Amino acid sequence: MSTQIESPTETQQMEAPTLEVPAAAPAFQPSLWNDGRDPAALNVRPIATPEQIQARVRAIAEEIALDHRGTPVTLVVVMRGGFVFAVDLIRQLWELQVDVRAMEFFQSTSYRGERPDSAPQISALGRVQLPDDGPVIIVDDIVDAGRTIQAMLERLSAPGRRLEVCALLERAAAHVTPVRPRYVGFQLDGPGFVVGYGLDHDSRHRELPYLAQWLLPPQGG
Repeated sequence: MSTQIESPTETQQMEAPTLEVPAAAPAFQPSLWNDGRDPAALNVRPIATPEQIQARVRAIAEEIALDHRGTPVTLVVVMRGGFVFAVDLIRQLWELQVDVRAMEFFQSTSYRGERPDSAPQISALGRVQLPDDGPVIIVDDIVDAGRTIQAMLERLSAPGRRLEVCALLERAAAHVTPVRPRYVGFQLDGPGFVVGYGLDHDSRHRELPYLAQWLLPPQGG
């Protein structure tokens, strides 16, 4: 038996709200007296509040519970961007009485600045033990071109194992692979680079409790 890869229906895709991330333009010059926590001083534009994010995490957990309550599931988290999302998701799954029998971690390096690497580097973190059968849900921060998820699916494929993809963000227009997440928090409309809630720009801004578009640095300043 070959690995089963679950794909979402059109209805599931339509349920994810859309966040606008248009092409960024330099619009701010930080000054010494600006609050370093102010989005403007960070050169970011908030696009989703902490409350909106948590509502979507809860909605995803409810979808997973509907599909898998009574069946043990395994979560595979794509580091580093997916770690904040995964922590909140597993807590919601616990409240919904979903049996998460394991949570494993893989490291993926697919971006340098704003440029995606053509071939993501995938490596296991520690000793990873995955079930030979049953649902395995890959949890990632964003499915953009889709190369990272494609590499993860190839890496985790095994007879009898059902693989599903859960992403906080999806930019469907950027896909270069046929892979689509089954569970999606938000759709992205536009080419803007997103940070916050675990997502970074050159290792910065992961700590932001909201999602934001990273803006281009000021020109000539």
